[in-house]
Amino acid sequence: MDEQAKKISKIMVAIDFSVYSRDTLEYAVQTAALTDARMVLLNIINQKQIDAMEKAVNAEHPNRFDLAKFLGEEIDRRKMKLKTLIKGIPMLDDVPVKIRIGHGVPHVEILEAVKRENVDFLVFGPKGRTDFKEFLFGSVAEKLFRHSPVPVMSVRS
Repeated sequence: MDEQAKKISKIMVAIDFSVYSRDTLEYAVQTAALTDARMVLLNIINQKQIDAMEKAVNAEHPNRFDLAKFLGEEIDRRKMKLKTLIKGIPMLDDVPVKIRIGHGVPHVEILEAVKRENVDFLVFGPKGRTDFKEFLFGSVAEKLFRHSPVPVMSVRS
Protein backbone atom coordinates (compact mmCIF):
# COMPACT_ATOMS: atom_id res chain seq x y z
CA MET A 1 0.00 0.00 0.00
CA ASP A 2 1.40 3.42 -0.86
CA GLU A 3 2.36 6.05 1.71
CA GLN A 4 -0.63 8.34 1.03
CA ALA A 5 -3.14 5.56 1.71
CA LYS A 6 -1.41 4.73 5.00
CA LYS A 7 -1.95 8.31 6.16
CA ILE A 8 -5.74 8.05 5.91
CA SER A 9 -7.07 7.29 9.36
CA LYS A 10 -10.36 9.20 9.31
CA ILE A 11 -12.62 9.78 6.29
CA MET A 12 -15.46 12.27 6.19
CA VAL A 13 -18.30 11.54 3.79
CA ALA A 14 -20.52 14.52 2.98
CA ILE A 15 -23.98 13.10 2.30
CA ASP A 16 -26.65 15.31 0.72
CA PHE A 17 -29.24 12.58 0.01
CA SER A 18 -28.88 13.08 -3.75
CA VAL A 19 -28.99 10.10 -6.12
CA TYR A 20 -25.19 9.86 -5.73
CA SER A 21 -25.20 9.42 -1.96
CA ARG A 22 -25.28 5.63 -1.82
CA ASP A 23 -22.48 5.17 -4.39
CA THR A 24 -20.41 7.82 -2.62
CA LEU A 25 -20.88 6.10 0.72
CA GLU A 26 -20.05 2.66 -0.71
CA TYR A 27 -16.82 3.97 -2.21
CA ALA A 28 -15.82 5.64 1.05
CA VAL A 29 -16.50 2.43 2.98
CA GLN A 30 -14.25 0.49 0.59
CA THR A 31 -11.51 3.09 1.07
CA ALA A 32 -11.94 2.98 4.85
CA ALA A 33 -11.68 -0.82 4.83
CA LEU A 34 -8.45 -0.67 2.80
CA THR A 35 -6.85 1.92 5.07
CA ASP A 36 -8.33 0.84 8.43
CA ALA A 37 -9.84 4.30 8.68
CA ARG A 38 -12.75 5.46 10.77
CA MET A 39 -15.60 7.33 9.09
CA VAL A 40 -17.64 10.42 9.83
CA LEU A 41 -20.88 10.78 7.89
CA LEU A 42 -21.90 14.41 7.65
CA ASN A 43 -25.10 16.00 6.46
CA ILE A 44 -25.73 19.74 6.50
CA ILE A 45 -29.15 21.36 6.83
CA ASN A 46 -28.77 24.17 4.33
CA GLN A 47 -29.32 27.66 5.73
CA LYS A 48 -31.49 28.38 2.68
CA GLN A 49 -33.90 25.65 3.80
CA ILE A 50 -33.99 27.05 7.33
CA ASP A 51 -34.67 30.57 6.03
CA ALA A 52 -37.44 29.31 3.69
CA MET A 53 -39.12 27.39 6.51
CA GLU A 54 -38.94 30.40 8.82
CA LYS A 55 -40.46 32.63 6.15
CA ALA A 56 -43.27 30.14 5.42
CA VAL A 57 -44.17 29.62 9.09
CA ASN A 58 -44.03 33.31 9.92
CA ALA A 59 -46.19 34.18 6.90
CA GLU A 60 -49.00 32.07 8.36
CA HIS A 61 -48.27 32.66 12.05
CA PRO A 62 -46.09 35.75 12.65
CA ASN A 63 -43.15 35.26 15.01
CA ARG A 64 -44.02 31.59 15.62
CA PHE A 65 -41.03 29.94 13.97
CA ASP A 66 -39.10 27.99 16.60
CA LEU A 67 -35.58 27.44 15.28
CA ALA A 68 -34.55 25.05 18.06
CA LYS A 69 -37.65 22.90 17.53
CA PHE A 70 -37.22 22.90 13.75
CA LEU A 71 -33.54 21.94 13.98
CA GLY A 72 -34.21 19.24 16.58
CA GLU A 73 -36.88 17.61 14.44
CA GLU A 74 -34.87 17.98 11.22
CA ILE A 75 -31.72 16.55 12.82
CA ASP A 76 -33.67 13.53 14.08
CA ARG A 77 -35.24 13.02 10.65
CA ARG A 78 -31.89 13.19 8.89
CA LYS A 79 -30.20 10.84 11.35
CA MET A 80 -32.90 8.28 10.61
CA LYS A 81 -32.46 8.86 6.88
CA LEU A 82 -28.69 8.32 7.20
CA LYS A 83 -29.21 5.15 9.22
CA THR A 84 -31.53 3.87 6.50
CA LEU A 85 -28.98 4.79 3.82
CA ILE A 86 -26.17 2.84 5.49
CA LYS A 87 -28.20 -0.34 6.02
CA GLY A 88 -26.97 -3.21 3.91
CA ILE A 89 -23.73 -1.61 2.73
CA PRO A 90 -21.09 -4.32 2.50
CA MET A 91 -18.14 -3.97 4.92
CA LEU A 92 -19.77 -1.17 6.90
CA ASP A 93 -20.02 -3.35 9.99
CA ASP A 94 -16.20 -3.47 10.05
CA VAL A 95 -15.72 0.31 9.94
CA PRO A 96 -16.26 2.61 12.94
CA VAL A 97 -18.83 5.23 11.90
CA LYS A 98 -19.88 8.50 13.53
CA ILE A 99 -22.94 10.42 12.29
CA ARG A 100 -22.96 14.22 12.42
CA ILE A 101 -25.68 16.63 11.32
CA GLY A 102 -24.88 20.32 11.05
CA HIS A 103 -26.62 23.41 9.76
CA GLY A 104 -25.59 26.52 7.89
CA VAL A 105 -23.89 27.25 4.58
CA PRO A 106 -22.93 23.76 3.31
CA HIS A 107 -19.37 24.33 2.11
CA VAL A 108 -18.50 26.40 5.17
CA GLU A 109 -19.94 23.84 7.58
CA ILE A 110 -18.25 20.92 5.79
CA LEU A 111 -14.84 22.63 5.89
CA GLU A 112 -15.27 23.48 9.57
CA ALA A 113 -16.28 19.88 10.30
CA VAL A 114 -13.18 18.61 8.46
CA LYS A 115 -11.02 20.60 10.88
CA ARG A 116 -13.12 19.92 13.98
CA GLU A 117 -13.24 16.16 13.37
CA ASN A 118 -9.56 16.05 12.35
CA VAL A 119 -10.22 14.04 9.18
CA ASP A 120 -7.58 13.07 6.63
CA PHE A 121 -9.75 12.63 3.54
CA LEU A 122 -13.06 14.10 2.33
CA VAL A 123 -15.41 12.23 -0.01
CA PHE A 124 -18.59 13.57 -1.63
CA GLY A 125 -20.78 13.07 -4.68
CA PRO A 126 -20.25 14.78 -8.03
CA LYS A 127 -23.18 17.11 -7.58
CA GLY A 128 -25.96 17.60 -5.13
CA ARG A 129 -29.51 18.79 -5.26
CA THR A 130 -28.74 22.34 -6.34
CA ASP A 131 -30.46 24.40 -8.98
CA PHE A 132 -29.19 26.34 -11.99
CA LYS A 133 -28.60 29.49 -9.94
CA GLU A 134 -26.17 27.55 -7.74
CA PHE A 135 -24.38 26.32 -10.85
CA LEU A 136 -23.84 29.89 -12.01
CA PHE A 137 -22.41 31.10 -8.71
CA GLY A 138 -20.23 28.08 -7.89
CA SER A 139 -21.11 24.75 -6.47
CA VAL A 140 -20.42 23.34 -3.04
CA ALA A 141 -18.10 20.79 -4.67
CA GLU A 142 -16.04 23.50 -6.36
CA LYS A 143 -15.64 25.36 -3.07
CA LEU A 144 -14.60 22.16 -1.31
CA PHE A 145 -12.02 21.39 -3.99
CA ARG A 146 -10.60 24.90 -3.72
CA HIS A 147 -10.52 25.29 0.05
CA SER A 148 -10.23 21.86 1.67
CA PRO A 149 -7.18 21.44 3.90
CA VAL A 150 -7.22 17.68 3.19
CA PRO A 151 -7.37 15.63 -0.03
CA VAL A 152 -10.84 15.40 -1.53
CA MET A 153 -12.54 12.98 -3.87
CA SER A 154 -15.74 13.35 -5.78
CA VAL A 155 -17.25 9.95 -6.58
CA ARG A 156 -18.95 9.55 -9.93
CA SER A 157 -21.53 6.83 -10.43
